Amino acid sequence: MSAVRGWLMTDIPTKNPKIKSSQAKRRQTGSYAVVLRIPSRRKIMIGKLGLVDFPRGHYIYFGSALGGLHARVARHLSQEKKLHWHADYLSAEIPWEYAWQLADGQRWECEWAQSAAAVAEDFDGVSQPAPGFGSSDCGCPSHLVRVNNAKQVREILSSLRPAPRRLRLRF
Repeated sequence: MSAVRGWLMTDIPTKNPKIKSSQAKRRQTGSYAVVLRIPSRRKIMIGKLGLVDFPRGHYIYFGSALGGLHARVARHLSQEKKLHWHADYLSAEIPWEYAWQLADGQRWECEWAQSAAAVAEDFDGVSQPAPGFGSSDCGCPSHLVRVNNAKQVREILSSLRPAPRRLRLRF
């Protein structure tokens, strides 16, 4: 088993999003969370959102993939992709480090983002720095949450219901 910054993950190739495993052939659907760390303040162009100021911190993006969960997560973790979603623009500058997913065929990203924001209210310095990020198809303020450290990321992800599972990455 490999570990990335203390997190365990499932076999998802990060260099090539074309997946040939039996798991991918089943075309599992569901929801996911991807996480990255921005070591210092950055201003990044995020598609139609424009130039967004990202303070230093850890970021969790919540999404769903009803057309293929494994492929969507692999695509987000890949560095070679066409920029399409808000998350792609962010990860073009700072790559996603790890992912969690729940392959139950349901869309949980709105509930998870709202729950994460509610849990994060107890943390000092937590924010949703990019209004509309990943939520242009729903009424949520944002599907991106910023926290101060990895411990807060773990607390948020482990508090989600239904609970996503940590994924192992193969490098």
